Amino acid sequence: MFKDANALYLDDPQRFKERFTAALRDATCYGELRRAEQEAAAREALAGCHELVQTSNILERFARELARSGVAGESRVAKLLYLSITSRFLERPVSVAVKGPSSGGKSYLTERVLAFFPESSYYALTAMSEHALAYSDEPLSNRFLVIYEAAGMNSDFQSYLIRSLLSEGKVRYETVEKTSEGMKPRLIERSGPTGLIITTTLTRLHPENETRMLSLMVTDTRQQTRDIMAALASETGGDPPDLHAWRSLQEWLAAAEHRVSVPFAADLAAAIPPVAVRLRRDFGAILNLIRAHAILHQESRKKDADGRIVATLEDYARVRELVADLVSEGVEATVPSTVRETVETVQRLRDETEKDVTIAALAKKLKLDKSAAWRRARSAIDRGYLENKEERKGRPAKLAVADALPDDIEVLPATERSQGCTVASDSEGVNKNNHFRPTDTECEKDFFSTPSAKAATAQPRERFVL
Repeated sequence: MFKDANALYLDDPQRFKERFTAALRDATCYGELRRAEQEAAAREALAGCHELVQTSNILERFARELARSGVAGESRVAKLLYLSITSRFLERPVSVAVKGPSSGGKSYLTERVLAFFPESSYYALTAMSEHALAYSDEPLSNRFLVIYEAAGMNSDFQSYLIRSLLSEGKVRYETVEKTSEGMKPRLIERSGPTGLIITTTLTRLHPENETRMLSLMVTDTRQQTRDIMAALASETGGDPPDLHAWRSLQEWLAAAEHRVSVPFAADLAAAIPPVAVRLRRDFGAILNLIRAHAILHQESRKKDADGRIVATLEDYARVRELVADLVSEGVEATVPSTVRETVETVQRLRDETEKDVTIAALAKKLKLDKSAAWRRARSAIDRGYLENKEERKGRPAKLAVADALPDDIEVLPATERSQGCTVASDSEGVNKNNHFRPTDTECEKDFFSTPSAKAATAQPRERFVL
């Protein structure tokens, strides 16, 4: 055996041609060998998760097993994180920013979710230098880049690289380098597709990055704090989740089918009121979450004539229950419940005292610590529902109500629950009629008449969630 053709030649130059021709004739194609290895790995991975892939609602089972691993609450955030990471197989993975106060558990939650994935699925960093994303040799294709605390990527250059990754699914950076022949241009390209997960205490990231990510808020209530402490104090334990099965599931998916047909996409697009330009981007993220859910459940989904997985209304329904309020909040058709509670509390305090409201008073009324109350107030200020009348820097805030809170409007339509519509019943995946409950046109008309909606449709502000 020889390590290469050069070694074969040096062994016997006179017979090199004859022996090299014979070696080529007996050689195995690397592509075929690689495919065989991948198929064997996929069979092994499937054997390790055979029961899991047959589960009708994998996300719900994931949430239960995550809770068994010591995570209290945050089921919705955890499910969306899991589904987003599964979207790494698509051309446009769905990126996520997990936001919350310091010590709120956002990084711990992210770490616990990542434990259900093989390390090949992600590349995690606590921080990175300004040029690391451009010059690192770490493969990023079909992986998620995870950055704990966005303070580790707050330069304009890093924001540019992140924006390139989110917009194009890869990093492209052209620079100039000194060579023996003088200064020469060099194009650095990190192949994707790559998704991004960030945990941060910031209420908003760079506006160009914020619009390209799904923003998830961890719960800051006293009850959530109580539940977390109870989970930490619990000694009952129980059987830990079988992480091997969950990692095997993702390893099997890596070699499984990733093409998905969404036969009801046109009906869904027609059923969503076009109340804001940002829905052009949101709709793509919604479709990719539907595709990721179908990929996850492909063993119980039909395939079309081209071998693509056929998504069903079941996939849409599962995604809708996770993101419906986020989409509505993003186009200002719905006010987040925490923001509504904060604004209403400020109004009540002003009515009671006839004075501008301090953060200390707001925190006491909401039964939160001052940092959590200030985060809520800042979120309401960003949305235009509160204003800080204190103009002097370093002085306590003086909160007052600004814009009136609008009525909530549902943007993502509900699926019709009539027979034959909820799940696939034919080769196209769904019944062709009456997939979605129509949007209330009067509510839509009322929404378009509000000042915030006129601003959103005429000259939309950078207030995006997805």
